Order: sequence, then C-alpha cells, then structure tokens
Amino acid sequence: MAEITITPIKAVEIMRELSRQCIPFSIKYLSYNETEKRSEGFKTEIDISLEKGYRRNQSKKHGILVSYSRLRTGERRQFYYPLVIQLNDIKVRP
Repeated sequence: MAEITITPIKAVEIMRELSRQCIPFSIKYLSYNETEKRSEGFKTEIDISLEKGYRRNQSKKHGILVSYSRLRTGERRQFYYPLVIQLNDIKVRP
C-alpha cells in the first residue's frame, strides 16, 4: 500500500480546516530559532489548534510563521510551516 504524503501548504490548509471545526490535531516539525540561528531538533505538539498569526504590517515572516495554541495549557507558540514533517499520521514532504 502506498504511503500518503502531502505538501506543507496542503498540511496548513488541513490544519486550518480542523481548527475551524474545533478538531485538535498533532504535528511534528523541525524547530528553528532564526534570531539565534539554531535548532533544538524535532518537536512534537499534541492537541493543538491554529490561531491568528501576524499580519503583513506586523512581521516580515507573516507568510511563513504559523501560530498555534496548546489546547491543554492555552500556551501560544509558532512554527515555520515549511519545516512541518507530519500532520497526525500523514507525512509532509516539500
């Protein structure tokens, strides 16, 4: 059986739709801190939902950063959408 894969853009579209329907999801992504130019490796987030991100006039990274909240704690975080490698059990590839 062929393994299902999607692109990062398709993954974000699915995440947006799940968030609209109030359905939590999980992701795995490669962390990156642009300020410090370093990564802490792969991160997994469970039970999250997308939030409104930066507008064009707020950040130059508005088109690449995705904001989310951890539903269990309410903590808000961000990730670079091209660095997502998994959405639930679906692999994400560039």
